[in-house]
Amino acid sequence: MEAHTAAPVRRPCLLLVDDTPANIDILVGLLQADYTLKIANRGDRALKLCETPGTIDLILLDVMMPGMDGFEVCQRLRAQPETREIPILFLTAKSELDDIVRGFEVGGNDYLTKPFRPEELQARIRTHLLVRSQRQELERVNRDLLELIHVISHDVSNHFTVLKMGFDLGPESLADLMPMMEAAVRNGINVTAMVRELRRSQDKEMTLEPVLLSAAVAESRLLMQTKLAAKEIRLDVEVPAVRVQAESCSLVNSVLNNLLTNAIKFSARGSTIAISARDEGEFVRLVVRDHGVGMTPEVQAHLFDLGKNHSRPGTDGETGTGFGMPLVLRFVTQFGGRLEVTSRDQETHPRDHGTEFRIWLKKSPNLPDEVNG
Repeated sequence: MEAHTAAPVRRPCLLLVDDTPANIDILVGLLQADYTLKIANRGDRALKLCETPGTIDLILLDVMMPGMDGFEVCQRLRAQPETREIPILFLTAKSELDDIVRGFEVGGNDYLTKPFRPEELQARIRTHLLVRSQRQELERVNRDLLELIHVISHDVSNHFTVLKMGFDLGPESLADLMPMMEAAVRNGINVTAMVRELRRSQDKEMTLEPVLLSAAVAESRLLMQTKLAAKEIRLDVEVPAVRVQAESCSLVNSVLNNLLTNAIKFSARGSTIAISARDEGEFVRLVVRDHGVGMTPEVQAHLFDLGKNHSRPGTDGETGTGFGMPLVLRFVTQFGGRLEVTSRDQETHPRDHGTEFRIWLKKSPNLPDEVNG
């Protein structure tokens, strides 16, 4: 049996800011056994060491230093989004009440005067690191909950649109629309069940299963039929009967539907969208290609960022939430796959514009090789 070695646990990194070497020596002797330490003897050097996000977990900051004092260092750190949440503990000989008050006013989390008691300093460091860790965990949970809300609001809305169209057209059209309406109801129910399961198992891996890729694409095509017809867009599909490791509901609703919705939204009336798949060893590469208006590099840079909504109107004025692409990336990643996108915008590439999404999904194990290229 193959042995697996656990990744080493990252030690918290403390930044010690003091212009007196003897003070730094005391702190290093006290803290080096438990923490990774970085040292700065000037305020500008401290700011430089904090430039890389996520490297510093807590700062011990002296006040009296040549040039920029500790109060100004603290103010500058609090003014930058990348550093404003780092706990800052003032450690200084300035013990007047006005100094202590100012330390908190400029954004310090704590204030300890020299000479200090080692046990007290260590206890305060542990407390602030714990609070920081708990806050980061709450932020992670909130992001997960927000994504689940987006799954419901974004993916289920597609199915209500199909049902509304069926009711609007009246009884005489129900026979023709019934397969599409049944698919909308089926997938709407599946989405809510999937969200329930994701919420129940927040800290567990998604349960994957063999999914027939051609069937998933066919289901998505059926659900997108109304949008395709509304813009007279042709959909060319060349996807063999290959099974991939995925979760069926999210593959259809959160991946394929969102990719097709995006392609339709930014394609011209009467144009063509192509979906194809090919064998690439352990993976199947799925490609969704349109010849629409494309994306600028600025739009591509934040395409999968849930915190930066860059929704744009479509070629027929369609609106969107901007949540579709982050959901695609989330679920492809949970499937153990990967995603790439290339795009040429219409303004800078008038003769060769459009967008291509490439998704690599793992083939199901212990099944015959069904993709012929």
